[in-house]
Amino acid sequence: MTDLIIEGGTVITMDGARRVIPDGAVAVTDGKIAAVGPRAEVAAAHPEAAQRIDARGKAVLPGLIDGHAHAGHGLVKTLANGNSAAWMEACRVIYTLASPPSFWAAEGALAALERLRFGVTTGVSLLGGGDSVMRSDDPAFAAAHCDAVRGVGTRSIVAIGPTRPPFPRPYIGVDGVERPVTFEQQMEVVEEVIRAQHGKGGIRIATLTATHREEHGDDPAMTAEVARQSLATKELADRYGCLFHQDGHRSGSVVTARNFGLLGPNTFFSHCTDLTEGDIDAFAETGTGVVHNPSAIASVRGYCPAITLLERGVNVMLGSDATAPDRSGDMFRHMFQLIRYHQRKFQDEKLLPPGKALEMCTVDAARTLGLSDEIGSLEPGKLADVITVDLEAPHMAPANMPVSRVVYFASGGDVRDVVVGGRVLLRDGAFTEADRAAIVGAAEAETAAMLSRAGLEALAVEAPGWGRLRR
Repeated sequence: MTDLIIEGGTVITMDGARRVIPDGAVAVTDGKIAAVGPRAEVAAAHPEAAQRIDARGKAVLPGLIDGHAHAGHGLVKTLANGNSAAWMEACRVIYTLASPPSFWAAEGALAALERLRFGVTTGVSLLGGGDSVMRSDDPAFAAAHCDAVRGVGTRSIVAIGPTRPPFPRPYIGVDGVERPVTFEQQMEVVEEVIRAQHGKGGIRIATLTATHREEHGDDPAMTAEVARQSLATKELADRYGCLFHQDGHRSGSVVTARNFGLLGPNTFFSHCTDLTEGDIDAFAETGTGVVHNPSAIASVRGYCPAITLLERGVNVMLGSDATAPDRSGDMFRHMFQLIRYHQRKFQDEKLLPPGKALEMCTVDAARTLGLSDEIGSLEPGKLADVITVDLEAPHMAPANMPVSRVVYFASGGDVRDVVVGGRVLLRDGAFTEADRAAIVGAAEAETAAMLSRAGLEALAVEAPGWGRLRR
């Protein structure tokens, strides 16, 4: 007997033909999609089901994919009132000196719950605040995060790697003792995390290393050391069949990474602003993927040439950069930001139609992450990651042109049902398995304890900027 049928909705398949099926249905068996098509046809082939979701008045889509976010940030968002330097320094202190495993468990559950509520069924999460403050001194921190995400039920690609040289760096470990941690020790931790977590319960591991840019110095010895460490981290990913990631590329750094031997189809880079022609050539020639984060501060300070990259055949997916420090994991918001970001740049309202924006957090994202055979579209044989979006809310009605309405008008709050691997985790807007109150309560308690431990309570005093034009 079929496990689940989602029926009666407008099914936006994202399959090869990009079919949109009014009064459609999706049948699920053993955690995978068994059939997609008109409701009458699916019902005839699957007359009995253990569970049914009435999707009338809803759009039915594949689960959304967030190509770039940060574990840890869910408990430090909004701190420092927009002072980026103070906020990043707070992240360094918190992630290395003031965050026990319970912090990573609480934040991991909260971030996964946010994704689930917004219809994001798969996301990339860096285990820390960027390329220089990774929590890679002990596998207990990654284990706490991964177990929390599994408990909520979403899928995650957790990126972990060594911090930026020089080494050693001070960390306060699970025992509360501060000690120096070397590059070699961090690499041992990363390998242990891969062995313990990769491919287990919806978790995949990617390795991560610091992005080397001009402002980091041109000392030949240091550059050579960065190259050695970066290549070792990439080779570790290759050895275990993992992805390799770097955060914050811009202005020639892609060419530098190519010279280090880091590019290729299993590599993806985030932000990628103010790229040189050489950078763009390197992406196009090597099959390296790009995560574009139009809502990020990096996209304010520089421009990501996503249109040019797409025209050159580069795989570009959409990321939230959540929740650092002023944006959520709501991919509907980021789709609209994506469209306006490039339309404003070129003063051309015809750029980036809604279908392309939706592709960038479904099929294009799956391809960039090497997961096209598993997720990103509603097709028989793929994992049953399915969401529904309300088309009858006042801001969504009338329900014609459903792709446009979903991209232009929907928000994460319009997601009504979420299925991950055949498990119904959100039903009519309510969590079916996760304990929302417990997760939010743990996040509140861990945040208060963290601020006290780090001596950063002052950063949580709000200064809204009433009556001012600048912070």
